[in-house]
Amino acid sequence: MTSLLVFIGLIIFFALSVYIWNIIQRKKGVSDVEPTVSARPDGCCGAHAVCEHPSDELSQKPDYFDDEELDRFKHKHGHEYSDEEAEEFKEVFYTMYDEEKTLWLRSLRMRHISLPDQVKQEILQVMKSIKKEQKSA
Repeated sequence: MTSLLVFIGLIIFFALSVYIWNIIQRKKGVSDVEPTVSARPDGCCGAHAVCEHPSDELSQKPDYFDDEELDRFKHKHGHEYSDEEAEEFKEVFYTMYDEEKTLWLRSLRMRHISLPDQVKQEILQVMKSIKKEQKSA
């Protein structure tokens, strides 16, 4: 009976030690899990927080959002767009529903169409605000 109580006492002692250690580490700003860093996949739009995707996604057929005219920009780099061409992307982006925007960005990536550098930050900010709204809803 005494050995059972000692065993239970040791378990409780180690559990409390781990709990206190975690509290101290959190106060210091050390997270429990190390962040994973992954390389940007080919065809990424540059808004990496938005365009993370499973590896088999690129083997599927892309959806079109009445934006077939953007196919002429296939394999064009983000810095090569004129301001007028960048406005075409903004026009398509702002005329679709919020629920479709993530799918549209994935469709562009699947079609090997990069976002113009002129609109990447703006689109990223909109996508972040949409995610925040979805989390709070």
